[in-house]
This record gives sequence, structure tokens and C-alpha cells, in this order.
Amino acid sequence: MKDIFSDLYDRVLSFFTTQSSDDTKVMAKSRLRTVLMQDRVGFSERAMQMLKDDLIESISKYLEIDEESFDLSIDAKENATILNLSIPVLRTKTDEEIDEALNAQEKQKIEKTQEIVDELQELVKEKAQELAEQLTEESEGEVAQEEKEQNKNLEEQPKEENKTTKKGK
Repeated sequence: MKDIFSDLYDRVLSFFTTQSSDDTKVMAKSRLRTVLMQDRVGFSERAMQMLKDDLIESISKYLEIDEESFDLSIDAKENATILNLSIPVLRTKTDEEIDEALNAQEKQKIEKTQEIVDELQELVKEKAQELAEQLTEESEGEVAQEEKEQNKNLEEQPKEENKTTKKGK
């Protein structure tokens, strides 16, 4: 009878306490461990995430893995840095799947390269247009300046002619 009540008590108590606090505790410990290791090794959180993403991408070409359970950590021991990986493999991929993944990756690279080339061509066109407009404005300004000088010279010539003709008379 005592077991029934203690079991009932445990169940009622478990209803009010959630396992999320345990999950939060585990997650906090994991994050703290990661931060401490990164601090010792000098590896930033961003770099860790980028490394993890790159490893997942590379490994996923050949193996089907559980990305949620993928674990990456860096430990520092005396004069060495140790990279620890835990990669839960669900299954290996067939040669056809690997070829397909590699072809898809190559296609993505080609598309990305073409996007970059298109952007660069557009930038070159814009810059060329800006330079052409700038040169046109400068040359128009020079032509206008030359016209002003010519007009000024033309205006001054009759005055000088009048002066010389008055002196001659």
C-alpha cells in the first residue's frame, strides 16, 4: 500500500515538474563546456558552427547522418588540441546517391559562379556608364569654357580694332 501511495505521489509530482528543466540544464552544461573549450583553444562560436556545418555537408554526401545528434567539440590538453566528433550514421549512401550529390554540388557551384559573373558584369556596366557620363559632363564643361573664351576674345578684338583705328586717324 505504501508503494502505491509513493508511486502515486511520484506521478503527481512528475506532473508538476517538467523534464525541460533537465533538458535546459544539460543544454546549459553543454554550452558552458563548449565556451570553455573554445576559450582555451581560441576558437570562436561562429567558427565552431561553420566547421560543424561544413563537416555535416561533407559527410552527408557519403553517409546519411542524424544531424541533430551530431556532436563536435574541441579539447585542449597540454600541448595538443583534440577535435572530438560524434556522428550518428543512419546508413551509407549508394554510389548513385553519392554521384547525384556530387553532381548537384557541382551544379550549385556553376550557378553561383554564373551569378557572380552576372553581378560583376552589371557592376562594370554601371561603372562604365558613370564614367561615360562624367567624361561627357567634363568635356561639355571644357567646350563651354572654350566657347566663353572664344566669345570673350571675339568681343575684345573689335575693341582693340577700334582702338587701333582711332589711333590711326
